[in-house]
Amino acid sequence: MGDAYQAIVDLSRDYITLIDRDYRYQLVNDSYCRQLGKHKDELVGRSVEDVWGVERFHAFIRPKIDACFGGESVEYIDTFVFGALQKHMRVNFHPYRENGHDITHVLVFSQDITVQSETEAKLAEYEYRDRLTGLYNRRTLEMTLAQQLSQAGRSVPPANRVLMFVSLHNFKSINRTFGHQIGDVLLENTAIRVTECLRSSDFVFRFDSTNFVVLLTEIERGADAAVPAGKIADAVALPYRFQAGEITITAHIGVAVFPTDTRDPLSLVQQANSACVEAEDRGIPFLFYDSELHERALQRSRLYSELRQAFERHEFRLVYQPLADIQGEQPRIIGAEALVRWEHPTRGLLSPADFLSLAEETLLVRSVDKWVLFTVCLALKELQADYPDIVLSANMSAAGFMDPELPDIVRAALSNAGDPNPHGLRLELTESMSVQQDPSILPSRVAALEALGVLLWIDDFGMGQSSLALLKSLPAHGVKIDKSFVEGIADSEREQRYLAGIIQGVRARDKEIILEGVAGQGELDVARSLGCSIVQGYFFGKPLPLERLRELLGDGL
Repeated sequence: MGDAYQAIVDLSRDYITLIDRDYRYQLVNDSYCRQLGKHKDELVGRSVEDVWGVERFHAFIRPKIDACFGGESVEYIDTFVFGALQKHMRVNFHPYRENGHDITHVLVFSQDITVQSETEAKLAEYEYRDRLTGLYNRRTLEMTLAQQLSQAGRSVPPANRVLMFVSLHNFKSINRTFGHQIGDVLLENTAIRVTECLRSSDFVFRFDSTNFVVLLTEIERGADAAVPAGKIADAVALPYRFQAGEITITAHIGVAVFPTDTRDPLSLVQQANSACVEAEDRGIPFLFYDSELHERALQRSRLYSELRQAFERHEFRLVYQPLADIQGEQPRIIGAEALVRWEHPTRGLLSPADFLSLAEETLLVRSVDKWVLFTVCLALKELQADYPDIVLSANMSAAGFMDPELPDIVRAALSNAGDPNPHGLRLELTESMSVQQDPSILPSRVAALEALGVLLWIDDFGMGQSSLALLKSLPAHGVKIDKSFVEGIADSEREQRYLAGIIQGVRARDKEIILEGVAGQGELDVARSLGCSIVQGYFFGKPLPLERLRELLGDGL
């Protein structure tokens, strides 16, 4: 080769060499020499075996050179050591024909792909690990679970594998109160706590935002998983202390066992998830899956599907629980609380307790809230024609109340009904739900409703902790004191004094009061003695269809 060719290859960043049939270098470029730390005259004429060693030459390099002399081109990627540096190289061997005829040499191009390889390794790490917690991610779970169950299934008898679905709670309120940065720190530390409860042979995966999956790989009996499940629940529940305050997270864990419960990887995850949901419903730290849970999960799935169809089939109904003004000698019906019912095609009339929790989980509850609002407004317009001072209240879910479009939905419901007097419409939010609201949003949401003429009332008041203290921060017009404070009160002076204290505390906050649970003359007499003017309870009628409420308004009590 001429000097011109040598000058060209010396400009290349790739490592270029030309090797003859005796496996000796006939040409090397500057890049190759720099990496080996040698001059050209130290390499040209020297055998490749001398440079790279006998073992590497005969195992890797010579076979590829021989293939080229046989007319093939060869490419491979390998790791090479250049002095103190280790590099990933893509090496291409090509036959070189002198004057375009016989193959006389092998031309080798070597490209440094170390940076590319390291980048690909990092991308692979991101692909299989969760960036925030460093745990394996859901994709890795699928692969690992399939591999582990296949391996366990080949044993005779099959070896046990246990999958635990760990669901963390309170994060929505934590992020809202303390910010997502604190929420992320808590997730990172919770991942560490969960991992520290396990052995090196076990796996932990981040399944999604606030759910982890644990896979126990060496366990003699499925029931033995109760020990690590309990440890995880206890570890997660330990308070975190920040400058902003103390934060506590709760976890519920569902446990499923291979092969006792199933041999299918996907089913194992679903079963553990079902057990986790049931553990949360029961308020217990962890629960093992069983066939009854599976049946309940199927029922929930069917109920969800039927709940969606209920809107299309117009299966929802409203009944009205009367409100009575007891200031006069004869109580007078002044309004009612609208209560939703589902007229199920096979199960009959269902109360909210049978379906609202599922609706809240799936956010279908917003659709229920909207339907209730529109229907109540239509009833309000109808009744105001004869009873202009009538008051109807609609219950709201936490999700529905937090919907930024709520004022627009209320406005649309009123407009759709022909614009009844909005002062006759009240929205009710339970005390527990009101506490869950974002304190920075609640005042503006209430103000927007009041601008429409619609007032907010807190229902089931007194059931939460420090209820009276919370009144200061709750921008509600009034409260409905829970019926549990009224039931049996006629026979207990002590309970009467306690209720009197609650009523005094509410009035000190300038809130109006409705007393729930008045079921007999005794409770009515106590309510009057305590100065309550508006009450609600079975003494004035059970929840009624709209037509019966109209009759009651016309006939009086």
